[in-house]
Amino acid sequence: MNPSLSHYLATARVAELHHQAHRDTLAHSARQARRARRHQPAHPAPRFPAAGRRLLTVLSARST
Repeated sequence: MNPSLSHYLATARVAELHHQAHRDTLAHSARQARRARRHQPAHPAPRFPAAGRRLLTVLSARST
């Protein structure tokens, strides 16, 4: 293959890789933005907080 042709093919390949990296960056940013919009609490609220407190109170009273 002609060396100048190899140079142009390599240049085109590098340009395509840069374009693909830019697209991937944009897609990643869009995913993060969608994920940030959906607010998820760090710790979900317990289902039965009062029952759990009573159970812990009873168990701690029995251990003493």
